[in-house]
Amino acid sequence: MKQWLTRILGRDRGRRDELECHEVGELLQQYLDDHIDHERARLIEAHLEDCRRCGLEAATYRRIKDSLAAYAPNVPPDAVARLRDFGERLARGEESTST
Repeated sequence: MKQWLTRILGRDRGRRDELECHEVGELLQQYLDDHIDHERARLIEAHLEDCRRCGLEAATYRRIKDSLAAYAPNVPPDAVARLRDFGERLARGEESTST
């Protein structure tokens, strides 16, 4: 909330210690897979705490990931690849294409 008020009041102009939603969306899968550097992870965590939409998206991805992990021996690798591709397209805001 404090960061939101700071942005609204314009006190943090020029600061790059915060990420915007589209930036978090592009990095979210890497973050959830622990394939991201510590500094970016810190920025993403701060954003997820302040942004309800991105926080809900991250929670959804975590649930999907946990569900897949529970059934990992039974999930074909191509299905995981398609799901990851779908998540990345969704994060980029691309429209779904039927294949």
